[in-house]
Amino acid sequence: MNTLFLLPNTNEEIINTYDEDIIVTTREGRIIKASTCSGEHYGVPAEELLGKSVYDLEAAGIFSPAITPLVLKQKKKVVLRQNTPSGKKILITGIPLFNDNGEVEFVVSYSYDMSQLMVMKEYLENLESEMSKVKRELAHLRNQQLHVEGCIMESPSSKRALQTAIKMAQLEVPVVIYGEPGTGKTSLAKFIHAQSDRREEAFIEVHCSAIPESVFEISFTGLDGEGYINLAARGTLVLNEVEQLSAASQAILFNVLQQPHEARIIAISTVSIEEAVIAGNFREDLFYFLHLASIELKALRERPDDLDQSIHRVLEELNINYKNQKTISDDFYFHALQLSWKGNFRELRNVLERSFIESESALITLDDLPITYQPDSSERIGFELDGQTLPHILESVEKKVLLNAQKRYRTTTEMAHILGISQPSVVRKLKKYTNIT
Repeated sequence: MNTLFLLPNTNEEIINTYDEDIIVTTREGRIIKASTCSGEHYGVPAEELLGKSVYDLEAAGIFSPAITPLVLKQKKKVVLRQNTPSGKKILITGIPLFNDNGEVEFVVSYSYDMSQLMVMKEYLENLESEMSKVKRELAHLRNQQLHVEGCIMESPSSKRALQTAIKMAQLEVPVVIYGEPGTGKTSLAKFIHAQSDRREEAFIEVHCSAIPESVFEISFTGLDGEGYINLAARGTLVLNEVEQLSAASQAILFNVLQQPHEARIIAISTVSIEEAVIAGNFREDLFYFLHLASIELKALRERPDDLDQSIHRVLEELNINYKNQKTISDDFYFHALQLSWKGNFRELRNVLERSFIESESALITLDDLPITYQPDSSERIGFELDGQTLPHILESVEKKVLLNAQKRYRTTTEMAHILGISQPSVVRKLKKYTNIT
């Protein structure tokens, strides 16, 4: 319980540091503390309020109505509009302070002139309107300039990748894009092409692993000059799954690319080609030709901002495609944020669409998830917003996020980088939830 310690015999009251109307009453309704400006609303000097009963002041029409009796009756915070003798209307808030027996010992009340609140309200509404306008303009500008079809690029690592892509789009050098399947590599390659001076020319994507070694060279050069290299002339040639090429095909590709051609080359890999060279699985000469610029796309599970936006984006698209208007439950949303999504954007869309179809109501719940994606009963936080305070909900989410991150990452430094908070904050929060450092 909250216990209020009052110091009746000292001049150093913290209450007098407030330039506000603050009054403290006992459970009997007697005023024992009043800030300097407390009597201004009521036309009575503050010192004359001390010792008075709120019930007597209410009967005299000074407090109309008195808030202390309502707080004592309801045993919770009460907010009401009070009329003053001068005709002003004030907004007054009363807060109960309990003793160790759970009884209301004191009531602290504070009030504001409603005319001042209306001015503040108007100012905040104007400010909110201006901010919304600016946000819309920025969002429009960002979508116009930085939209990557098929994936979201809002996380810090994604924005860095996007900025590199914009820079590379203006140059004529080869680019390597690598990351797990489904992270948006081909989409980013298309973005580079669309932002470059080659945007009006061909965009040719070749899945290298699907070309038999026996016809690899002719596929690129062609019998009559109609191979991939010539088809992509003045445009962009994307070499997808380049890391899966055999040693012989790598040698052929290097020789082909060494010949004069007009195609812009973008290589796509699911692993770092540099690491493949170190492991002896990729030719150094081909690596040096391709690897003038490198862009890594992190896994979706390491891009929390992208994951959050993708869930909402996909749901909007599904509602349009299926001519419906469904939403997801809070526990579904928070659980989706914690899944590993090894298939990244592709897996996320597949699972959300399956859940969308499975749901028989307008609300998609955890029970609509494919069975392999549903949490164990012990893992379900059970978010029910009604009746729970926001701090309680956020603390539950924070605990689950931290404990999951602790399992996934080796150090608190890695956790801090992924979660976007400082390393000391990670340590402090882990200690709070696990009692370990």
